[in-house]
Amino acid sequence: MRRWPSFSNSQYRAMIVLEVVLIGIMFGLFLCQSYHTDEAGMATVAGQEGRTVKHAPEKRYTYAVETEPVETFPFDPNTADSAQLLRLGLAPWQVQAIYRYRAKHGRYHTPEDFQRVPGMTLELWERLGPMVRIDARYQYLKPSARIQDAPQHPQPMASPSSTVSADSVQSATPVATVVADTVKRVEKFAEPTRVDINEADTLLLQRIPGIASVRAHRIVEYREKLGGFSHLEQVMESCQLPDEVLEWLSFHPVPLKKLDVNHLSVRQLMRHPYLSFYQAKALVEHRKKHGLLSGVSELKQIEGFSDEHIQRLAPYLLFDVNR
Repeated sequence: MRRWPSFSNSQYRAMIVLEVVLIGIMFGLFLCQSYHTDEAGMATVAGQEGRTVKHAPEKRYTYAVETEPVETFPFDPNTADSAQLLRLGLAPWQVQAIYRYRAKHGRYHTPEDFQRVPGMTLELWERLGPMVRIDARYQYLKPSARIQDAPQHPQPMASPSSTVSADSVQSATPVATVVADTVKRVEKFAEPTRVDINEADTLLLQRIPGIASVRAHRIVEYREKLGGFSHLEQVMESCQLPDEVLEWLSFHPVPLKKLDVNHLSVRQLMRHPYLSFYQAKALVEHRKKHGLLSGVSELKQIEGFSDEHIQRLAPYLLFDVNR
């Protein structure tokens, strides 16, 4: 800046400061204008004919994502893919747990195995449980005895009022046709006969109208998992059975196999049909926090144990506080 002779030194310095301020303001206005231009999304580009084209600011839209409807249909947990499992209403992390179970344990052999999927609630099981279909190739097989020295004349049938045990009927079971020399078909009872549900084996159960081989095996397997039946109606929990089956069954109390809730692990507890993974975990955590349980009444303090559930589970519990 040219120095005027009439300006003093202080005036000259003030003019320099004013000049710097003006330059700063102009530079700030230029930056502010560029910023607002970029923010509005207005870009100037060279056209093919030397013209400039301005693009309007990009609009953003929010789209509503339609949720997949939950379906209910028969499925085999051993062969169902992830898409089918998600359609059934299972969460993605539950589908991953099913795939991990297949990789670690092989296959689901019974519907009760699928009941132990993490996060399986009572509401979800009541909807999916009847839809579980385990293919015959994945079910446990028990060797069927070959028929040797089949009697030529059928043995006399039991009287209507008699109670049949497994030992007394095993030798008197009439044998029907042999299919492919390996499969033995058992004749049904011709007259009403009471079969002890805690003592009957699969062959004896198959003689009851309405019970075939698959149902007989499921009843016996369920009885073993329970530790014995505590009342007659429990047999209806093993599988889908017609109500008329109860007319052929009798019940005699037997010593039940007990669960030592004070010393068993989560995995051991959840093997019982009346205990889920979350209930077993809550029980073990309560035991670690508050000490050993002394009686059934303490289960009311644990989340997930209703009065009805406790009453059903009580005959199978053992509270050992001395070990």
